Amino acid sequence: MATTTTESGIPDLSDIIVKRWNDLDTTEVYAIARLRTEVFLREQRVDDVELDWRDPDSSTVHVFIRNGRDVVGYLRTLAVPPLRNVPGVPAVHRVLGRMVVDPEFRGRGLAGQLIARAVELHSDEPIVLHAQTYITGMYEEHGFEVYGDEYDEGGIPHLSMVRIPK
Repeated sequence: MATTTTESGIPDLSDIIVKRWNDLDTTEVYAIARLRTEVFLREQRVDDVELDWRDPDSSTVHVFIRNGRDVVGYLRTLAVPPLRNVPGVPAVHRVLGRMVVDPEFRGRGLAGQLIARAVELHSDEPIVLHAQTYITGMYEEHGFEVYGDEYDEGGIPHLSMVRIPK
């Protein structure tokens, strides 16, 4: 499957694939695992467990962009037990995570497209994420706000962020 692009080279939202685990084919599962492994483990040297058994949860939503057989951008949303420590809302039940873009495709707006699609999918509920500190501005463009202090996650500085529905 080739990606259709706009004149600026950015994929159309219609090219963003949204699936649950049972709807993914084996090539997609492999391509997602390969991209996450290449970026999180090899490039960023994150030492946390990458395959955490959350991917097959029936409530997990996989949002991604393919280029041929490869996945070049990916994120997932998870349903979680109520988080009650988030300012501005009584509880949060949705977490966005594992945001990753293939190094060869960075700078083309794919991450923003994926975030926009995830926000659209869960527009009626608050969403929390744990952003690498240097990229919080991108999430702010999609309505996320920082809360709390900076912390280390997998050897990388992070900030917690929340998006509260308008």
